[in-house]
Amino acid sequence: MEVTFETTQGRRFTVEIWYLSTVRRIKEYILKQEGIPVESQRLFFHGQELEDDRDTQHYPIVEGSHVLIVLPDDSPTAAGAVVRVVASGPALGQGRRIALDLDASCTIARLKEVLQERTDGAVPATTVSVFLEKAEMEDHKELAQFNPPADGMEMEVRVVVRQPPPPPVCNDGNGVAKVNKPQQRMSVEVKWGAKAVTLEVSDMDAVKELRAELGSAAPHLLLPDDGAYFFIYKQNVMEEERTLRWHDVKSGDTIEIFNGRVTGGA
Repeated sequence: MEVTFETTQGRRFTVEIWYLSTVRRIKEYILKQEGIPVESQRLFFHGQELEDDRDTQHYPIVEGSHVLIVLPDDSPTAAGAVVRVVASGPALGQGRRIALDLDASCTIARLKEVLQERTDGAVPATTVSVFLEKAEMEDHKELAQFNPPADGMEMEVRVVVRQPPPPPVCNDGNGVAKVNKPQQRMSVEVKWGAKAVTLEVSDMDAVKELRAELGSAAPHLLLPDDGAYFFIYKQNVMEEERTLRWHDVKSGDTIEIFNGRVTGGA
């Protein structure tokens, strides 16, 4: 069966191994194909380092599995710590979860690139934001800076697609062609954790106007005093200068509030 190995520096290669190979035997396969000394190899699967005397049935490694290989020159961080990241969210497809074994020194920007590779380009690194709980993970930071769990435990992150820019407006030569639609009043539910409030708004209200509405109509939500929160609609970050209509918000829809600030992305 074929198993894919990836170094902490992003190098990837595939090795054909026997179904019941021991870890030691797998390392010998890698030595034969890639010339990497057995003693220099550290293999990780599901966030755990593989022991030489165990086999593929124990872990279990199957056709198409991805195994992290840590080499001495690849790991400048202490002990070459490995973090198992499990990504989910609509950006990856309904109900899909992608598990990655990454070095603790891996940056969030690199995490996005790996997700792009694992989805065959379906999730471009430049169009997504990654969240840990309710805070966006900044591109320049390393996984180690987010207090990853101990070996074998998973760090669950959520991948959100940023809203695309609006399409260009066509000019018919006599001026800008624009269809003016009348404003519509509608009810939307705004959720902050377990608490929620229903607001009467116009579809032409900018997202930022929700802040003023919430301040007067929903003091019980206890939002951050410094305004360090943002809005999510259908798992996408909302642009506060844009209108609710631009985001295609409909009456009866739910808008969620998340703690933190949205950065400029990759």
